Amino acid sequence: MRHTPGTFSIAAYDPATDTFGAAVTTGTVAVGATCPYVSANAAALTQAFTKTEHGRDAVERVDSGDRIDEAFEALLAADEYAPYRQVHGVDSETTFAFTGEECSEWAGHRIGDRYTVAGNILAGPGVLDAAADAYESTDRDMAERLVSALEAGERAGGDDRGELSAAILVHAPEPEFYHNLRVDRSETPVSDLRELLDAAREAKERVRAETDEMFDDYPEELLNFGVKY
Repeated sequence: MRHTPGTFSIAAYDPATDTFGAAVTTGTVAVGATCPYVSANAAALTQAFTKTEHGRDAVERVDSGDRIDEAFEALLAADEYAPYRQVHGVDSETTFAFTGEECSEWAGHRIGDRYTVAGNILAGPGVLDAAADAYESTDRDMAERLVSALEAGERAGGDDRGELSAAILVHAPEPEFYHNLRVDRSETPVSDLRELLDAAREAKERVRAETDEMFDDYPEELLNFGVKY
């Protein structure tokens, strides 16, 4: 079993739909429990030797009025182990990425137009390039673009040890079943995440059809389940 910290991930903002998203895959279990964070104002990831407070607090600071770069810079400045951290994220106007000098090779990041990608213990920089290119070229909703980015990064070599878990987390004005998905332990977590995304899309339509069968008339609000973050 592989336990050394490592991951590749993407944080993104789509101004056309006012949607924030984060996606991540790694060579350890349950990456969705510790690395990705989103809100109505930001998306952030903390990885390498992960400190969950950095992701959580960065998003909270943006919600309180900071920019994402200000938030992360303050958190890193107060962290004596910052050289071992890798963090990145976006708000509606700003991007930020940091790769500590003690992160395991290959480690690095890339900043794009309203998105960031970063990773460590990777096959090489082509993993991030592939993930970024897939995100930019995919013309669908945020969940689809995030999963496509993970798929492309995996095809380019991915985590140098292979992946064991994957997750996407999306904050949109209209939440959906498929905005919070996790594969916590699998030999093929990214492909499993793709299957889970497809199944969650189908589940939304199935619930509506089943509710239509149960009631002649019902308040539309009954189907607004929301999403847990």
